Formats: sequence, C-alpha cells, structure tokens
Amino acid sequence: MSVGSQAVRSHAWFQRNEARILTLDLMNDPKDYVMAIERYSCSVVSIIGWGRRVDRKDDYVVQQACELMDRAVHIQVPGAYWAETIPGLCYLPAWLYSLPTMLRFAGNIGRKYWYALSYEGAAAKESNFAKYLIAAQKEYGLTNGDVAGMTSNLIGGGVDTTSSTMITCILAMCAFPSIQWKAQEEIDRVVGHERSPAIADEPNLPYCAALLKETFRWRSVAILGGLPHAPIKDDVYRGYHIPAGTNITGNLWAIHRNPRDFPEPDVFKPERYLEGNRMPYPNERGHNAFGWGRRQCSGQPLAEQGLIMSLIRLLWAFHIEIGTDEHVWTNGKRNTDRQGRKVKPDIWAYTDGENTRPQPFPATFTPRSDRIRHVIKEEAKQAREELKIFDGETLLRMEDFAKA
Repeated sequence: MSVGSQAVRSHAWFQRNEARILTLDLMNDPKDYVMAIERYSCSVVSIIGWGRRVDRKDDYVVQQACELMDRAVHIQVPGAYWAETIPGLCYLPAWLYSLPTMLRFAGNIGRKYWYALSYEGAAAKESNFAKYLIAAQKEYGLTNGDVAGMTSNLIGGGVDTTSSTMITCILAMCAFPSIQWKAQEEIDRVVGHERSPAIADEPNLPYCAALLKETFRWRSVAILGGLPHAPIKDDVYRGYHIPAGTNITGNLWAIHRNPRDFPEPDVFKPERYLEGNRMPYPNERGHNAFGWGRRQCSGQPLAEQGLIMSLIRLLWAFHIEIGTDEHVWTNGKRNTDRQGRKVKPDIWAYTDGENTRPQPFPATFTPRSDRIRHVIKEEAKQAREELKIFDGETLLRMEDFAKA
C-alpha cells in the first residue's frame, strides 16, 4: 500500500524536498555525510510510516532504525549462531545458553516500541501508514505485533538499502572519477546550472539511470539476496535433490560478478546498461539487487524512486572526491597527526553481514559552480518550508518499554 509502484508516486514531492535538504547538509558539513544520508533516508520512511519527518542527524528514531538494521542483518547471516546448527540449544535454560531468551526479550520490547510509535503516528494530521493500520486493526483482526511489524518493516525497505547504496555510489565516484565526469556532462546538457534536476528530466538522462543500475550490481547491499527462500515441495535441480522446506540462500555476490553476464565485474561501468550494450540477463532490470520472485523486496519502488532522484541531484551539485587523511575520524575524534594526504579509495573495504556497505572513508563535496551553490541554498530553504507540515517530536523511548 505505502511502497508499491503506484503509491510511491505521491511520495515524490517530499522525497525531492528531503534530497534538497540533504544536498545542503553535504555542502555545509561533509565530514558527517554518512549521518546526513541516514537522516535523509530515515526521514522519508518516517513521513510515510508515522507522518513525522526527521530534522536532526542525531534524532532518536534514526538511532533506533540504524540499530534495528544492524541487529537484523547480523541475525540473517547463515550459520552465525550455534542454534542454527544445533536447534536443540533453543531449549536450554537461559543461564546455559542465553541467546534465544535475549532475542525474545529484545523482540518483545521492539514490538511494544514500534506499536507505540505507530499509535502516536495515527494521531498525526497528515495521512500515513500507521494511521491506516490503526484504523483498520479491528476490521482485519491485526494484532499489535502485526501493526508494529508492518511499520517497522519500512525501516528495512527504505533506510539501510537506500543509505548503503548511496554511500557505495559515492565510493564509486571517488574510485572511478571518469564515470562521474560523463554523468555530469549528460546532466549539464539536459539541466545546466541555473536550476536543479527535476523528475521530468530523468527520461533524458540514460547514463545516470545506467549509473544507478551499475551501483546496484557492482556492490549489492544484500549480497545473499535477502531472506532465504524455501521450496514448498520436493524438487530436483541439476541432479540435486532439494527437500521441501529447505532454506535456499542466493549468492547474489557471485551472480552479479559472473563474467559471462558482466565482463570485468570489478570495474564500475554504467555503459554495460546502455542501449545496444546490454548483455543477456534473465530480467529486464539487468540485476537482482532486490531479490527475486514473489518475495523480492517490497520497498523496491520507493528505493529506486528516491535513489535516482537524490543521486542525480548530488552529481549535478558536487565534484565528489576522496578526502584526505586529516578528514579521517576515529572514535569521534579527528586524527591530528595526519599530513593531509589523499586517501586511496578501497573498493574492497566493506562491512560484514547480510547487508553490507563501505567501511568509513572520507569524501569531499565541492559545489560545481557559484550558481549551483546559490540554488542549493535557496531550494533547501523552500523545501524546509514545504515540509513543515510533518514537523514534530516523539517522546517515546525504547528503554521505557524495557521497564514495563
């Protein structure tokens, strides 16, 4: 309902405005670009889910969203816990094996918190997903846990995937600067510097669209294709017997790096998605970054719409370059013993987990002209005014539900 291909069209105006504010944040405070991107992606989801935008990078809901995704992606890693190999461990007392009890406790607190946030969101002036679910709860027999699960799932569909893909694209622009220049040449031909890119420009920017597809392929966020699938009946594939109910995990990392489909897979090359260059591939998109089949990511339309909008804007606005070692921060403190040397982009330095993103690296965002700098400031001011209808604060805290 809220993130389908039809529904997301009504979200474009506030996605655009949040992207305008993100651009200003990156210009004013580039060292915190990761937090700025997470604020942007979380704010879009918060508006859809609870009718409240996120104005600050240190907003409590942003922190909870990032922590939720961090826990979730580690739990999903196959074989990460002994209980997966020896299910009988789940029946041991907590003092012998505490993990199952800890997960149940954390899940119970989480459900209470996300439901309370949804109940609070139902009182917002503007329509939102939580308002719809609370109103429909009795009619459809939804439990509080159902409501909490559906609203918190927006976090998984729209925050980590969006943030990680944007950071990967920034890394690619630092590591492959000629790609950035080609995209900017296309944007300058179509848009120029007197205004920022609009939705109507997107069909005329095929190289930028190819750049996004290559970002999805080059370093997919969900390298194992998301949650495992399972056959509903016994199957045989290439001589292998697969019993019904067997967990099947797709190796998306290998699929997207198959030289047969993607020659020179480590090279970031949007040209492979341009008309006339496409290699044979089983689907129209040319990648499976959002999974496959009926269980593919439901947030795909929302993520794609926001990403093409925001990434084109960043390429229009900035020369994106790798930072220097003096921009590297450790434990919240700037490294003062550095010499201001350029850091070499490391395209292999990624986090562990089912969802991955680049390890922290410094980047700079320099406005491409004085006119662009002026447009960034003016549009961010206008965007902030248009988004006022979503202003608000939540006093709900996760720890309050741990006491209940």
